[in-house]
Amino acid sequence: MHVLKSLAMYLIAIQTAAIHSDQTCSRHRQRIKHRFHALRHCQRSNRTIIGLINVKSVGECAEYARKKHGMAFNYGPNDRQETNLFDVLRVQQAAKSNQSSVAPKGTDTITTDPEEFFNCQVLDCPEYRNLSTIVNDTRFDYYSLYTREPPSENATCLPSVGMFVIDDRKLNYSQAYNECRSMGGSLGHVASEVRTNQLTKMLIQELNRKNDTEATTGNRTMEGVYVGLNETIRGAFITSGSEPLECFLYRAWAPGHPRSLS
Repeated sequence: MHVLKSLAMYLIAIQTAAIHSDQTCSRHRQRIKHRFHALRHCQRSNRTIIGLINVKSVGECAEYARKKHGMAFNYGPNDRQETNLFDVLRVQQAAKSNQSSVAPKGTDTITTDPEEFFNCQVLDCPEYRNLSTIVNDTRFDYYSLYTREPPSENATCLPSVGMFVIDDRKLNYSQAYNECRSMGGSLGHVASEVRTNQLTKMLIQELNRKNDTEATTGNRTMEGVYVGLNETIRGAFITSGSEPLECFLYRAWAPGHPRSLS
């Protein structure tokens, strides 16, 4: 059981310690392969695109999404029609009511309409909060790493990092661990540089928000934040993703940390 004792904004970067053998770290990287799930048929997400490519299979699209650190993607099977039938229906309905229809073909550009040019679109974040940016498009299916929406309205997506929920209740480590498990997740880890920076920023924003809400003028410190790091063998730390801490080149622990609470 471990706790990040320093306030997030005061984390100090430390030089990397000894690294596990290349074979050990390579084996763990090969074992960890995030799986994408098909959640919507004939629909795509309009969330921010971080990668575009044309592929022959959904497997190729998923592999590209992993390389781009995307958490979701839109994939258009090659056997689908090149026309979005929902657009055709809208044009027909508009014609019947003498209303102006969609813009004629020929005005599409890669910037404004990437779906016209690429059948694999990698997204920085998955759909959440009622799938508000899903649109009907018969050319595509929507895939996500997450099979269900986070149970909390306070869920936050850190692009290319993950979905997170801050629970500010005073719990012990076991309670915090079980609470995360009940949500279908795990305690977040801060082993990589991008995770450290993004989660630090999120914690600072949350702390400032709480201070503003409570109109406090005194202590602006955080007693501790539980993170997903376990010490099954003394001195050997494993992240919540079952990755040895020694396989990460980045360090941002305060002197003497990480360490066990016991």
